[in-house]
Amino acid sequence: MTKHLKIFSAMAIVLLMTGAVQSRDLVVDLSDSIVKITTRFAGTELLLFGAKQGEGDIIVVVRGPWENPVVRKKERVLGVWVNRDEVQFQDVPSYYWVASNKPVEELLPPELLEIHQIGIPDLDFVPASENADPTRVIAYSEALKREKIRKDLYHNASSSLLFVDDVLFRTNVKFPANVSVGEFGIQTYLVKDQEIVTSKTTLLNVRKFGLEASIYNFAHRHSFLYGVFAVIIACVAGWAANAAFKRR
Repeated sequence: MTKHLKIFSAMAIVLLMTGAVQSRDLVVDLSDSIVKITTRFAGTELLLFGAKQGEGDIIVVVRGPWENPVVRKKERVLGVWVNRDEVQFQDVPSYYWVASNKPVEELLPPELLEIHQIGIPDLDFVPASENADPTRVIAYSEALKREKIRKDLYHNASSSLLFVDDVLFRTNVKFPANVSVGEFGIQTYLVKDQEIVTSKTTLLNVRKFGLEASIYNFAHRHSFLYGVFAVIIACVAGWAANAAFKRR
């Protein structure tokens, strides 16, 4: 946290000295543009900071990377739980995070929240099939949202964005240990009088490094060999465990 405060202080000095606030309505940056996933990765936080010109509130939305999840409903048949109905969605953000200096419902009208999909309730999941039952789509999309929230991948952090002297602002973006690898889009909105004045898009990458990256790349480039090695390792581990129990 001390490191983030130092970065924010240095950024504030640079903005005030260069006059960037006067030349632009909105300036946004990150403490780091890359999240590095290693074998010891247990989640991290990035500092998002910026400055605005004039009056207005700030909303930050982090989305990505996109995926096409399948939501299945389990039912008990003859005492066994089996998958029955399913719905596949397309272009769903695997990670979704919102921060603002006030609750978003107070900053924008419902129609704008829905158009820009700001806030978990206004996220619209599109089914892959055009013939999907609308009632089932709504139920399964809500189930998907609940699962994402449970895994700490979807989060509404209202009032977690802080202002300094009504010009500079900062917030911490939290990434859990199970965050997906890929490119994330960070949309920062400057809002005034129930309207979006301007917006700024910032890109962020989550990448694997070290041994984690080597295993990940090998598994994707040589999937068959990776599967063979995985089976061999599992067999060796099972044999070793069995031998150890026999000795006891």
